[in-house]
Amino acid sequence: MGFIRKLAVRGYSKELKQMIDDLSKLSTEQIANILIVAVWFRAMLNIEGNLPVTENEGGELNPELTAYPILLKGIDEWISIFDKKGLQVKSFCFSIWVHTLRSIIRPELSDLANRMWGILMRSKPNWENVLTQLRDEDIQHGISHDVVLSTERHAKAILKRLPPKQLS
Repeated sequence: MGFIRKLAVRGYSKELKQMIDDLSKLSTEQIANILIVAVWFRAMLNIEGNLPVTENEGGELNPELTAYPILLKGIDEWISIFDKKGLQVKSFCFSIWVHTLRSIIRPELSDLANRMWGILMRSKPNWENVLTQLRDEDIQHGISHDVVLSTERHAKAILKRLPPKQLS
């Protein structure tokens, strides 16, 4: 492994360990909120065309992670936008995907990513309630009913495929 790659992996590993530590201090309800927000943002940005996504044969958006480097770049850009606007909670939620994609690209991070996903998956009993709350909040905020329902449908498809199979 090259020197630059080693430095990058060391930095990424440190960030991922901090994420695991932060998640470990939270209740399962709080963890569910973080995960569902991350999934909701990803689904919404996929639908709007602001993050790369492929389509299945039926024209439905593919919930699998694809185009890792391009997707990672897009998510990093959105995290920068959230940070600039002072939306650190949204940034933290969305960083789940950064850590996941980095570990797919750099397998030496996979053990840590699997630990993170182990913590996230324990919140599964709370997912449906949090997803319903997010859907209802978006509708109350005046977001198009069709957009919200499409986002919810894609979010549910993503949730069915968690943790991402590419981590195995």
